[in-house]
Amino acid sequence: MEPRARIFSLDEANALLPELESLLHALELKQERFRRLEDELFFWEILEQAAPPETKFQELEASLLALEKEINQIRELGCFLRHAERGLIDFLAQRDEEWIYYCWKRGEKEICYYHTLGGGFLERQPLRGENARTS
Repeated sequence: MEPRARIFSLDEANALLPELESLLHALELKQERFRRLEDELFFWEILEQAAPPETKFQELEASLLALEKEINQIRELGCFLRHAERGLIDFLAQRDEEWIYYCWKRGEKEICYYHTLGGGFLERQPLRGENARTS
């Protein structure tokens, strides 16, 4: 079942940032493990000119499931993971009468940008008056 999008206030979105930093770090580690296992299987086939042991495929599948679990944990918070490697996350919000996404990139101390629903990271705009501090 697809997690439902949540509508965030700026304070609610900012409150999730420490948890998201942690989840994105765990996701990064699991992605690295998955890539290593995938490379291992590829080199095994080249060097041995034979199929790798079944346990390697099981490890790769378990690694993929671990990645999926981390991604689902982020989605269950109600926000949108836009790019795992760059750590881009959007939070659905309403600003005046317009629906927007608060836009956050891993490493930023707080949310200072937004973009329209049809926009993306490259179109993000500063929040200005809503968030006096900048990252």
